[in-house]
Amino acid sequence: MTLLTLDWHFEIAEKLELAPIYEPVLDDFLLLFLYLDGRTPFYGEETLHLCFFLYPYVSVKASPSVFLPFSQEIEDAILRLRAKDLVEEGKDFRGGRYVSMLKLSDIGVSEARKVFSTFANSWILLNGFVLRRGSEVLSELEALKKTYNGKSPLELLRVMALKIDSEGEVIIKRLGFSSERQGKMIIDMAKQLARELKILMRENPY
Repeated sequence: MTLLTLDWHFEIAEKLELAPIYEPVLDDFLLLFLYLDGRTPFYGEETLHLCFFLYPYVSVKASPSVFLPFSQEIEDAILRLRAKDLVEEGKDFRGGRYVSMLKLSDIGVSEARKVFSTFANSWILLNGFVLRRGSEVLSELEALKKTYNGKSPLELLRVMALKIDSEGEVIIKRLGFSSERQGKMIIDMAKQLARELKILMRENPY
């Protein structure tokens, strides 16, 4: 965790009475995601990757996996927190299937509580230039977790298809496809997939 005190962000914020400013690292966001919503575990690591991808104020490089976005940076953050005994992994049976489960350890809860307190009492510097109230960021992260945690792969795939359908080239650039032609193909597929999944899920609700 890094509290900014001696750069131009702090100087401007101090004049505007926006101090203190806190610039979080990726591990902070991961701890918060696991801490929010009553410390509910994340069910399905793919959901965690998707939540990070959908939140515009966390800068992580994402690449398309077979179905959903994947970030090696997030994977590395999980491994770092595991090495510090801050998170635990396991399996849980939900919705008729076994899913991976990621949760805070007792030590992790204590560390996450500190990060939560820092966010709640600070202005948060995001992506190096966006200042947001920490309480607003916490609310947004919790809303993402409540919305998508525990969703089936089919539901998450529909979310991603709708996102590509609605935002098109913006999403394609974030996923780093190699050519304009490839991006256009993915957008066209997403539009069709979004329509078909809507019908499928209406006919076979979970």
